Amino acid sequence: MRIVGAAAVMLTLAACQQQEAAPAPAPTASPTDVVTAEPAKRQPGKAILDAGGVALGRTAATATRFAFGAARGEIEAAASALMVDPRRTTLEECGAGPMAFIEYGGLKLNFQDDRLVGWFADADPAVVTSDGIRPGILLRDLEVTRSAQFVEGSTLDGEFEYVAADGQRIGGFASGTGRDARIESLYAGVNCFFR
Repeated sequence: MRIVGAAAVMLTLAACQQQEAAPAPAPTASPTDVVTAEPAKRQPGKAILDAGGVALGRTAATATRFAFGAARGEIEAAASALMVDPRRTTLEECGAGPMAFIEYGGLKLNFQDDRLVGWFADADPAVVTSDGIRPGILLRDLEVTRSAQFVEGSTLDGEFEYVAADGQRIGGFASGTGRDARIESLYAGVNCFFR
């Protein structure tokens, strides 16, 4: 009996040791469990403005420059891959004559006879001048690096102009007075202002 009792104890101990939880098998992925990468989002483009035109590209180094006089079709082709969806308008009664406009976010490109003749820019992170000036900054910050002054006798409130890094003039509009005046917009070339 002692042998049978000892054997029963040994079998019981052996069985307890074998009943430890075995690791769960690794799950296998089903087709619905596979995570796929999201399609790459279109990288936003930039508009780099100067007194003689606009450059469009993902970076300043890769931008294509379009001087005033460039064909509208070329500009639209370049902008369609880089900028937000355009909004097109026309205005038959402008002081400079009939004009067509294409707006990409805060940038408005001005055309006459399907040629780029000017631009107008509101605050937009994708829009900056070639010397780093953008709507939204304080006028005093512009005055630190550039010669800027209000246009004397202008019938348009807050109109100013400054000499850009290339020596050419860029215009703009500021709101507020004194040290708190803020640049609301910038422009160059032919625009449709009613003076």
